[in-house]
Amino acid sequence: MKQEPKILSLSRRGFLARLSGVVVTLSSGSLLAQALSKPAPWDSKLEARINVEVATIEGFRVHRPYVAVWIEDASGKSIRTVSLWVQTQRRGPKWIPDLRRWFRGEQNRQQTDGGDLVQTVSAATRGAGKYAVSWDGKTDKGKPVTQGDYYVCIEAAREHGTYQLIREKVTFGNKPFKKEFAGNEEIAGASVELAKKA
Repeated sequence: MKQEPKILSLSRRGFLARLSGVVVTLSSGSLLAQALSKPAPWDSKLEARINVEVATIEGFRVHRPYVAVWIEDASGKSIRTVSLWVQTQRRGPKWIPDLRRWFRGEQNRQQTDGGDLVQTVSAATRGAGKYAVSWDGKTDKGKPVTQGDYYVCIEAAREHGTYQLIREKVTFGNKPFKKEFAGNEEIAGASVELAKKA
């Protein structure tokens, strides 16, 4: 025997109550989706160690390279200058713009934020050898970043030498790792590792 489908009759008030329940469910679902898609904050127990090997260059009157190590966000905007090895005395500042990408980002940052990072983060140039610098997951203003994709940038320029740039995309999460970068004429090798703070 065939059953007739039941027809649900609702009063206007009952219909509106059910409709508002659907709306609340949908909005709760979208709020949940937003919460799930929000990037996690940087783990304050971890730091990124960036290892840089300045190449040995043979020859007469070989100058030490100017080197900038910095972090860009996923869109390519400079967010933190980790280290800057330049000369700031006599004719030294004249060559700082040779660090083309870093200098362009620094000029843009100065226009919006003010302040001169050369005066606050620069250190003396380095000879051939292996060096390590650390990034604590904060911007130049000291604001913590979120986990996610960033670019680790290492730029080198040398008087009577070459210009070189290493720019590698790295995903920083909450698990330690190490990633090697290909070297070049000025930077023989480089790597980044996420590890517990020393």
